[in-house]
Formats: sequence, C-alpha cells, structure tokens
Amino acid sequence: MEKQPLPEGTEATGPALTRTVEIELEGQQHQVEVNPEKTILEAGLDQELNMPYSCQSGLCTACRGRVIQGKVTMSEDAGLSEAELAEGYVLCCSAKPESDDVKIIIE
Repeated sequence: MEKQPLPEGTEATGPALTRTVEIELEGQQHQVEVNPEKTILEAGLDQELNMPYSCQSGLCTACRGRVIQGKVTMSEDAGLSEAELAEGYVLCCSAKPESDDVKIIIE
C-alpha cells in the first residue's frame, strides 16, 4: 500500500519517527537527532552534549528542561510538580519528541 502524503500545513505526530530536536544548553543551540528507541537525553549524550543528568529514571529532575515549542511525551514524570508540568518542563531522560518542531531549553 502506497503511503499518502500529508495535507499541506500538517505534520506527522507520534514517537515512531526519527526527529531533530533543538536543545539550548549553556547558551548554545544544538540540533540532536532522536531516533524512536532513544530519549532526548540519550540522543544528546550520544552526540557528546554535556547534558545534566543523574538517575535516568525520571525522579531526580537533574535532566529537567523546558519545552518552548513542539510536543514531547514522557514515560515518567514523577519528579515534576503539576506547576512545572503546566509550565512546559520535561525530564529529558524519559522524554521523546512527538512533533518535528521540538525546542527545549536546559537551564
């Protein structure tokens, strides 16, 4: 079956695609390719970014970043408060991009 093109002005969503994520870290912009099997943190570390992290299980919040554009899903968010979630914070160790336009600031 032939894959149909998306209508103009729409984009594919879902975690099943390799996506480029823009990460602002220490005042510098980085483009990170995130394949479906990796989290944003794993992909950043694979590309030798000095991203902060500790437990890698979503509890310590060392890898916390704020999504300023796009959509991500997290497999674990227990370390974040409701207020942090509402402000767009994510845990990069459990986050995967769902859209093509994800931008994250790590402060």
